[in-house]
Amino acid sequence: MKLSGQLLVVVALTVLLGLGARVVQKQSVPLWGFPKPVQLIQPKMAFAGVESVSPDSAFAPSDQPYEVDLAMVMGLYMKRKKSNVHFLDAREPELFQAGHIPGARNVPFEQVAVYGDTLKTIPKADLLVLYCDGGDCHQSHDLAEYLLANGWQRVAVYTGGWEEWSKETDFVEGKP
Repeated sequence: MKLSGQLLVVVALTVLLGLGARVVQKQSVPLWGFPKPVQLIQPKMAFAGVESVSPDSAFAPSDQPYEVDLAMVMGLYMKRKKSNVHFLDAREPELFQAGHIPGARNVPFEQVAVYGDTLKTIPKADLLVLYCDGGDCHQSHDLAEYLLANGWQRVAVYTGGWEEWSKETDFVEGKP
């Protein structure tokens, strides 16, 4: 068999294995382009500014992440110690050190395996509020998918992210 024939067989087998892998995968991967970002859902009830609503009642266990805005995040921030709410910053360590939500832990999505010890300390039933830079940043969305796939049941993504938080609040920790 000539080299070109062998190459053709290898390419054909690679394509067949790739298509076979698509069939057995749990998640759908597009044949072309990028996968769709995770779909965010709304909390079961309004949370911000309502004293009678707790994070536990507004954010029930789900297999999809919740979407939270600045008002909700402020309410969760104020109740974080009483209600077992954890803030996770999905940005790179350098950006985290430059500034972050006070008390947040840094778990960069691109290095999530390295930060496994940080995640092990968080009970899987607690509410996790994830953020990155906001806007087009999808690291928090990717981290949400990872956490849900690994047993965490209550995950929320703050879509305004650090960009909105740092402009709209005075609660900032890190190097100026």
